[in-house]
Parts: sequence; structure tokens; C-alpha cells
Amino acid sequence: AQDAAPDFELVLFETENHARGENFRLSQWEGKPVVVNFWFPSCPPCVAEMPDLEAAFQRHKADGVEFVGVQLLGLDTAEEGQEFVDEVGVTYALGADETGDIVIKHFKVTGFPTTVFLDRDHEVVRSWAGALNQEKLDEIIRGLLE
Repeated sequence: AQDAAPDFELVLFETENHARGENFRLSQWEGKPVVVNFWFPSCPPCVAEMPDLEAAFQRHKADGVEFVGVQLLGLDTAEEGQEFVDEVGVTYALGADETGDIVIKHFKVTGFPTTVFLDRDHEVVRSWAGALNQEKLDEIIRGLLE
């Protein structure tokens, strides 16, 4: 079997669907596929793909697919992350990885953006380095739902 993704907790930014300071726990979404996107605001390809991620979230949320954006801190602050999310109008769950544990230790992400696709059992089905477009997102997500 594939590797199960480690459970993690993220303190969320405020979006249309989430209150600032709300907690996201991966294990809350057991039985649902989850798309985990690793990003930071001053990463141009991360910024470029955000509207496509938002569109994919809107299209697939009725199917029970959850999206979460994990911001790497360092080049940008959490405040800058929140400002960016407000500006772009992303509505899925996003927050900053305060300790770096999620990005570095758990998922061993080295390039940005990276998107990790988890099936209903939260096993890693696919890890995609680089920006994604809508077609590719839809194709991979359809596979998670099969």
C-alpha cells in the first residue's frame, strides 16, 4: 500500500469558510480525499495556480473532497499569507506551518508549489511538484474519487 499521510494540525487563516485561528486536523477528514497544497506568497508559480486550486475546490467540494493550503514560513510571514488569501479570495482551508514540521518533517517538501493528493484512507496517491492547471487537477481528483 502507499504511505499513509501523517496526521497534522494547522491553525487557519480567515477565509469565507473558516474563522481565523480555527484548527484544521487532517484526521477530521477521514473517509474523504484531501488535496494538500504547499505554497508561500512570494512564490510566483504558487500564486499562479491558486485560482485553479480554488476552482477545483468549488467543483469538487460536493463530492466531499477537502483542500488545505499549507504556507511555508520564512520568506513570508503568516500575516502576509493572510493578506494574500484575502486578496486572491481563496475559500478553502489555508494556514501557516508555524514550526515547519508539516512541510519539512512530515511531507519532506523541497520545491514549491508541491501538491499532495490523499485518497479516502489518506494514503499518498500522488505528489506533484510544480504548478497544476485545472485539467490536471480534475484528472487527478477524479482518480481519488474512483
